[in-house]
Amino acid sequence: MIKISKFLFVILFLGVFSTGLSDIIVTYKSGECRVDLYGNGKWKDVSVNMNLNESSVIKTGDDGEVEIEIDGDRVAIGRDVKVSIGSIVENLRERKKLAWFSKLPSVFRSLVEARSKQKEPTIMGVRGVMEDEGELGWMDYMEEEGPSSRFQNGKEFYNEASYVKAINILKDIIDAEELSLVREEVAFYLGASMFSNMQYKESLRYLLESMKDKNAYYYEVALINTSFAHYFVKDYRGAIDSFETYSQEFSEGNFKPYALLMLGKSHKVIGEKEKAKKYFREIEAGYRDTEVYSDAVNEMRGL
Repeated sequence: MIKISKFLFVILFLGVFSTGLSDIIVTYKSGECRVDLYGNGKWKDVSVNMNLNESSVIKTGDDGEVEIEIDGDRVAIGRDVKVSIGSIVENLRERKKLAWFSKLPSVFRSLVEARSKQKEPTIMGVRGVMEDEGELGWMDYMEEEGPSSRFQNGKEFYNEASYVKAINILKDIIDAEELSLVREEVAFYLGASMFSNMQYKESLRYLLESMKDKNAYYYEVALINTSFAHYFVKDYRGAIDSFETYSQEFSEGNFKPYALLMLGKSHKVIGEKEKAKKYFREIEAGYRDTEVYSDAVNEMRGL
């Protein structure tokens, strides 16, 4: 009887332990891609249908791209990056806690695309300046494979949710220091693509650079993306500062209730319960018809 009990305990323990693991498999690979399968410094080539685990680290070359599937979710890894699978899994789990978050990237894209169409294309406004300053001739600048053409392609890939393609093009433009007169706009599309592809830490550099002009058509989306990025990398103080800035600058903004919820959650994580309550109560009082209302109610429990 004792032996049976021990056996059942082991089975139960293994069952509980295994439920926390993710099913991770490589579904696509192109170019040079290496993997440290167990995080022990032993690298090997990535292959399609290879099983990974949360200890694995992927490193891609200048021409490398990998797509992995984690519990049914597809995640693309672009070229010239090194990323821990565990960090991707953690980000996926965190996002799934926010049931409404998965729809936001498409909302961000639609808002940016609509506002960009209300403006005269930025690149056209640069034409006279470039000619006056004796830079590239306009016809040379607009050549089929020139930087402006590639920038437009990058924007289109972002709008189509082809984030890895957008990242590859836009990072090349940034790294080559091309299109300096619209660098902040390029930085936004690069940062936003990285954010939507769950490269939150990497996205912050470019999103922050893009926000120098508060009148830019993409500024609101850049600011809210930056706020979420701080939260997902566990920089809760940075998240609080950024979400507060959004709430102040966009008091009637598209994402105000989300900002209030995340302010409450950030304060709650770092133990500032009274400040957390303030934001959850604000949602309960003024945003009962929003999808974050039930989240606020649930977060209030135990405070």
